[in-house]
Amino acid sequence: MKWADEEKFLEEQLEILVRLRNHFGENVIEIAHRARLSVHQERMRELSTQNPPKRPAEVFGHSAYSVSAADPGTMEYDVLEDSESRFAVKIKRCRYADFYRGHGHPEIGYALHCSLDFGEAKVFWPEITFTRSKTLMQGDDHCNHCYELVK
Repeated sequence: MKWADEEKFLEEQLEILVRLRNHFGENVIEIAHRARLSVHQERMRELSTQNPPKRPAEVFGHSAYSVSAADPGTMEYDVLEDSESRFAVKIKRCRYADFYRGHGHPEIGYALHCSLDFGEAKVFWPEITFTRSKTLMQGDDHCNHCYELVK
């Protein structure tokens, strides 16, 4: 799917969530987040069972693939470290962050996309610790993802 198609889908999804939030309150975003996380974790469980990870980079690889499947230019990043026990990446551009910030709803983008990273990593490989202190979605100049194997 090309980014233009993904963007149309996101616009519809965002409009629905904004209308639901306006009618029912802020908890709609939390409900949407939990539902999306649950579905996403199930997908990650299936992937990890089919192809168990051997390196921390593989956890990011599955996440990055799901983000960039819409279009290879969806995300731009630099790998800062790639070892047997640690993978660190600096994400410099993300079209999802651009989209939600551009539409004035980064909190919805964070709930539906960024926050999944924490639950996704643990399900995909329970011995992995995921940390991040910056996100483009929340206005930082980059996202700093780190996946570390706890021994």
